[in-house]
Amino acid sequence: MNQERQKTVLIIDDDSNLRKVLVDKLSLSGFKVVGAGDGEEGLNKALEIHPDIILLDILMPKMDGWAVLGSLRSDEWGKNAKIIMLTAVEDAKAVAKAVEDGSFSYIIKTENSMNEMIEKIEDVLGSN
Repeated sequence: MNQERQKTVLIIDDDSNLRKVLVDKLSLSGFKVVGAGDGEEGLNKALEIHPDIILLDILMPKMDGWAVLGSLRSDEWGKNAKIIMLTAVEDAKAVAKAVEDGSFSYIIKTENSMNEMIEKIEDVLGSN
């Protein structure tokens, strides 16, 4: 049986409650999910496991999402990694910066349901 490889999602977010909910929901949706609690840990995991998509929070300790995004974009593998910025920040300039810096999409946590987040992830994954 030729089974398609399970897609891997890396969630880099310092909000442990949100991370757990996302891990649970995405796992139930058929994804393999890995979590990281800060930017430094997330960057290391991303470069180690090469996930199919990364959900990246902006405001985090040790290394913020912009620094992680910049580091990934300067890496041979990371320059083409699919990344969705995940944040509570509702700022048009931040949205523009996310797209300009190579993010595929931008999710405002407070404005999107879990199902809407999963739809966005699936949309980005489908845009190969």
